[in-house]
Amino acid sequence: MISRGIRQRRDQEVDFLEHLVALQHLHPLGVFSHETAAALWGIWLPIGTTGCHPIHLSKASQAGGPPRRRRVKGHLLPVHAPIKRYQGVRVTGPAWTWVELAATGMEFDDLVAAGDSLLQSKDGPAGQRNPGLHPLSSIQAMEDAICRRPGFRGLSRAREAITWLRPGSDSPQESRLRVGVIQAGFPEPAVNPEVELSTGEKIRPDLVWEDVKICLQYEGDHHRSDADQWDRDIQRDLRMQRDGWIVIRVTKKSFTRVGWEELLENLRLAFASRGGC
Repeated sequence: MISRGIRQRRDQEVDFLEHLVALQHLHPLGVFSHETAAALWGIWLPIGTTGCHPIHLSKASQAGGPPRRRRVKGHLLPVHAPIKRYQGVRVTGPAWTWVELAATGMEFDDLVAAGDSLLQSKDGPAGQRNPGLHPLSSIQAMEDAICRRPGFRGLSRAREAITWLRPGSDSPQESRLRVGVIQAGFPEPAVNPEVELSTGEKIRPDLVWEDVKICLQYEGDHHRSDADQWDRDIQRDLRMQRDGWIVIRVTKKSFTRVGWEELLENLRLAFASRGGC
């Protein structure tokens, strides 16, 4: 038994959405919130966070207040919380959900990445995967959500984090990378801007300092596992280098302690070669 009134066969894994739909039937006035709402919307969460354990379910006081149920974390839903219906269940709106994440204790760069994910372009990878869904929100909507939560425990973190949000990021690691290099003292890079090479070719590097022709390219695991993609990345970098660009490739290893120090040193050397930083 998953929870009171919800059962599954021993030889079956629990399906996240089916579990939520079953809970919704049992709590028709309940609203999924916090990390669970974030997972439903596809908001970028910290590595290892799925929104599945526990399930976050909120209810207004007039609807009975926070539910008490095994494997469910109940919350009191403010009466003015925006409620959407998405994937067959009731869920807090994207902007409101992001503000709630500010009180969960996640790292600052993770909170910024979560906010950036709401601003993904309809023309970017996320928009192509889910036409009509992105962007999930706007800076203005997120500011409005903050203003509607006076006295909220995560208010100061949300107010700080929203000043760091930028549209255009294609992955959480791009967002974390941007936050990290700024905190290390480098100028803020542009996010996926269109860059025109001398040949007339237009490309969109991940993080760019166009005035000094330096860029960071994050290579996720899918870049390495897809041979064609890997070859396209290499050829793109070679064309940029022939055009005078310094291209620094960033991998998962770059987010380890040793890898991060190496990345920052390479970036310092790149700026020094261009007379900056």
